[in-house]
Amino acid sequence: MLKITADESDVLSAPDTKAGKLQRACFALLKQHEREGTIPTNGRFLFYELEQQGVVPKAYRDASGNKRARTPAQDISDATMRLRALGLVLWSWILDESRDVTTWRYAESVYEYVADSVERARINCWGEELPPLIICEARATRGVLERNVAAEYLCPITATGGQCGGHLVTEVAPLLTNNDRKVLYLGDCEERGPGDQIEANTRRYIEEHTGRTFTPETWIKVALTPEQVARSPRLRKFAIDKVDNRCKPPRPYKAVECEAVGQAVLERMLRKALDGLLPEPLERVRVREERQRAKVRAAPFHCA
Repeated sequence: MLKITADESDVLSAPDTKAGKLQRACFALLKQHEREGTIPTNGRFLFYELEQQGVVPKAYRDASGNKRARTPAQDISDATMRLRALGLVLWSWILDESRDVTTWRYAESVYEYVADSVERARINCWGEELPPLIICEARATRGVLERNVAAEYLCPITATGGQCGGHLVTEVAPLLTNNDRKVLYLGDCEERGPGDQIEANTRRYIEEHTGRTFTPETWIKVALTPEQVARSPRLRKFAIDKVDNRCKPPRPYKAVECEAVGQAVLERMLRKALDGLLPEPLERVRVREERQRAKVRAAPFHCA
């Protein structure tokens, strides 16, 4: 766990200022994520959680009620950047899904490459089935679930980022062609709103280009469903009013955004769904996996 080596008052903005209050709220929230094991996280989840705590509003508005150009998310980004620059939290704790770097593994020899790969080696935990494909509506959701859950369960994962077509045809459909691989979907609960249409568009493209017809057993919406919202007073509290301006006249609807659930809860929901599909407990597979690694490490290697 990180230690603060200097008094916060000396390194952060004054505690009675807007910036100082937000920096301290972000620090407390990130430490909570550390305790809950939900690191890394990202700015979108931090925004939703701080908004739910009443630390920031959904949007800044002027005296006339119009949205200001400056957003609470930008202030949160500035606050977390200050925390990272001061060394109060690690840079790696917060992800940016919009940017990445492609690198390649290599070694001085094939022997060293193989020897180094032993610690990374995984064995199939899905028996005779393919691991489910996780499809997220939002890139922010995919970012945290990829590292914290999907990698552990060996599940491919993607995000549509809204409605899309080309990515589904070229990258996603091949993973679901000529097999019975299941889909686990995570997106906003928007009955008769764009969220429903994004999921329907995703499913339609995949069915059209794979020749498959999904059922409730093969296309599973992990979050958020109307039933989940109806059962949870907490989720209903997060419902917001939206307007679909594509309709004439514009049509209002209620929405509960997936990130509003909270990162820890969302991870637990996905883990529960995956555990229910596994042919045997993951813990048992990981024990067998480590035993096999130990045998490989102990075996003599011969480099020609």
